[in-house]
Amino acid sequence: MTTTFLFACSKLESTAKEVQKSRRTKDYYEVVPIEEAVGRVSACDHFSPISTPEFDTSAMDGYAICSESTRLASAEHPTFFCVKGTIAAGDDSVTLPSRHTRDGPEPSFEIMTGGRFPQGELGEVFDACVKVEDTIRIAAKEPGLGTCIAISKPIPRYANRRFAGEDIQKGDLVMKKGVTIRTSHIMPLASVGIETTQSHIRDVNGVYLTAASKDAGADATFGGSIPDEVDALVQTIKDRLGSSAVDVMITSGGVSVGKFDHVRQALETLGATIVFHGVAVRPGHPVLFALLSSAWGEVAFFGLPGNPGAAAACFKFLTVPYISHLLGQEPEKPVLARLENLQLGSSSRKSIMDAPNRGLNCDRFRPGVLQMTGGEGLTVHEAAGVLGPSKMAPFVQANCWIHIKANEAIETGQMVYCYPMNDSLVS
Repeated sequence: MTTTFLFACSKLESTAKEVQKSRRTKDYYEVVPIEEAVGRVSACDHFSPISTPEFDTSAMDGYAICSESTRLASAEHPTFFCVKGTIAAGDDSVTLPSRHTRDGPEPSFEIMTGGRFPQGELGEVFDACVKVEDTIRIAAKEPGLGTCIAISKPIPRYANRRFAGEDIQKGDLVMKKGVTIRTSHIMPLASVGIETTQSHIRDVNGVYLTAASKDAGADATFGGSIPDEVDALVQTIKDRLGSSAVDVMITSGGVSVGKFDHVRQALETLGATIVFHGVAVRPGHPVLFALLSSAWGEVAFFGLPGNPGAAAACFKFLTVPYISHLLGQEPEKPVLARLENLQLGSSSRKSIMDAPNRGLNCDRFRPGVLQMTGGEGLTVHEAAGVLGPSKMAPFVQANCWIHIKANEAIETGQMVYCYPMNDSLVS
């Protein structure tokens, strides 16, 4: 007797579930490193063991200050701060006695992207980060004060500050059982503790870029972390160039203007040709591309930003096309989808950073969710979560990148270009 297609599909599904129940789970899965898991099926639900960020951290390189002290700052009457030290990403918490107990310039700390905000003994003192380019370094007039900075405009409260737990919450479902693992899953998984570096900063980018490079058709190897020192970076690049034939070398971090951003200096020391450094894209504007000489020929060097979302965007839209050209492949063509929303994230701390048309002079890339909606064809909405180059929550559900071209304002309902993150168009 011939059965219907619908009945057969239903029977196959129910039979598969019964077979699944009858199996002992431990006999039918294996544990693999996440960079080797792309294309496999998750054997269980993965919940975040922590909230991210774990602490209040800086969103960029700058100086941790008390914003209230800059309330009356102007070009004619700047506010002065004494720099008490430097805080790098991964450093332990720094506590300074309350500013109200000290005379002279206000205290501040030079702070790197991802650095943990310092505390005052009487509560929160350092509530904002002022960008390096918004300060002027000056020599202190009084002996023993060291370096000082001048700020000539008011700095908003919580400026450039990432709040603890605003990205992924402890207990959030990061990846469901039965999901085919995509490269976009690697970043949120790594960010909640799959791998850690010696400095106790979770290495999100290393494992992601390794997996994504393999996904792009490259034979990729993760080279590990490098200390934030010029000499160490120069030596590591020389060792990699001399040990084997490589076509492309990728680093993440160290391409901006912070104290530990040494990539360009290291490349120039090695005689590299800097093709470009800085691109009008958001996220990822500090991205760098250079050419290095080796015994096997020229090697392309991509210096990607350190923020995971920015690194992912630059890799997708700059590094992958380069790899495709090397392989003789046609560039990926986008699909058109109707934009359903302009709600960038879901934070109680809304700011101009969330404005949908911010950065009109830049090409903008946003993680999105493509869906087939009835007779309307493909629609897309931005992935849920607080958007930002450091945020991982949107990548939990994202299955595409939305590309908004420079000088193009966007509105709900218009058609936008989308690039799927995996082989299928919809999740």
